[in-house]
Amino acid sequence: MVKIKNIAVLAILALSACSAGMEESRPVPVDLSKAKPGESRLDVVSTFGAPAGQISTSSGACDIYSMYTTGLGGFGKGVVTGGEVLSDVATLGLAEVIWTPVQSATRPTKHTVLFCYDKKDRLVSISNKNPT
Repeated sequence: MVKIKNIAVLAILALSACSAGMEESRPVPVDLSKAKPGESRLDVVSTFGAPAGQISTSSGACDIYSMYTTGLGGFGKGVVTGGEVLSDVATLGLAEVIWTPVQSATRPTKHTVLFCYDKKDRLVSISNKNPT
């Protein structure tokens, strides 16, 4: 009898770990407010990394980035993970049937973000294009 109870507890903990692992793999969104108009291009690249590409416009150049700009931050991910683990334990793992498809359906997508500069390589605008 004790062995069955221990196996059940281990199974619940394993399912809870599955839930936590899926949430942990979600990307943290990039905070675009870190870039301020007038910043140098070097400062922007130092903050966000190398761009995926560049385009030229009549007013200057734009750097192209592909990044996650929406979703839960670290604290939000922790709250969701905690809720999932508690619901998994409370339902003996049955909540996983609901959480797994919900996590897959709410996975954030990358957006194309343009950082555009004037002729002196100063940030003029940021354009966040939702791929949908």
